Amino acid sequence: LLVIKTSGRMNAVDFIAMAKDILRHQYFLANGNVIFDHTALKFDDVAVDDLEKIRAFHRSNEERIGNGKSAIVVKAGKALEWYKLWSQGEKIKTANQTCVFEIYNDAVKWVKNDK
Repeated sequence: LLVIKTSGRMNAVDFIAMAKDILRHQYFLANGNVIFDHTALKFDDVAVDDLEKIRAFHRSNEERIGNGKSAIVVKAGKALEWYKLWSQGEKIKTANQTCVFEIYNDAVKWVKNDK
């Protein structure tokens, strides 16, 4: 299980650099689980073009990413904003399961649950 903590203002360049680092990480496993702690990340003004670049990276690395779980943890009260952000632009279907949480321990429980 990898835990990734982010901060600052969300943009495609940094997000893709983070994703490349994750895919190169010695403990990364295809089909593995990751918790993204975005509680310190500012994502209130991300351009749709940035979202499309992030999605394109994900599509081109789908096989390496696999079908594990990605738990997204945001500040309390920000889950709906996260969903609204990613509802913009072209959607992608992936084998990777994603769920958004406002409570870190709920994310851990979900990731560790085999179902």
